[in-house]
Amino acid sequence: MKILRHPVLTTILLGLVCGISFIPLNLVLNRFFLRSSAICLMIWLCSVGYAIVLGRWSNNKIRPVLFPLLFLLLAVFLVKSIGACFILALAMISWIRSGICFPEYRGLKLAIELLLCVLGGVLINVFMPRSELGWALGIWLFFLIQALYFVVFDSKAIAIEEKIDLAIDPFERASRLAADILSAGGKLTGL
Repeated sequence: MKILRHPVLTTILLGLVCGISFIPLNLVLNRFFLRSSAICLMIWLCSVGYAIVLGRWSNNKIRPVLFPLLFLLLAVFLVKSIGACFILALAMISWIRSGICFPEYRGLKLAIELLLCVLGGVLINVFMPRSELGWALGIWLFFLIQALYFVVFDSKAIAIEEKIDLAIDPFERASRLAADILSAGGKLTGL
């Protein structure tokens, strides 16, 4: 049996989770920060979640995506405009996705990333949400637009496959894994 993680579906579901959690988390953050800073912080939290998922798909560690995320966190508190923070989040996601996680096809990816950033910027300027519900729907729309990236580029090339033979007894599988570890000289490469 093969287990696949599809980037398009996962991006849409992550957007749904971020959109649903936006209202309660924003209500909590509004007690500690100004409204614009609270919304920008929520955009940052959604970007962090997406960056972690992108890092997992590309088999990168978290360390390469830390600088763009820290830069965006700094911008959350320095930039008082929600629209500007959103545009910076789009740029950081583009940087993380095409520059750090999946750096192949630079010319074509740069054009697609630029198109997604412009489309996201136009949408945020035309449909600037005024309420928390509007922002929750806007966050989900953001992730729907981000899923377009994986529609354009082959999502099967990014999909992670894991083969599991269900006919093998779990104890036999563990025994084979232990034998493989011992035969490799005790070196664990996955940790």
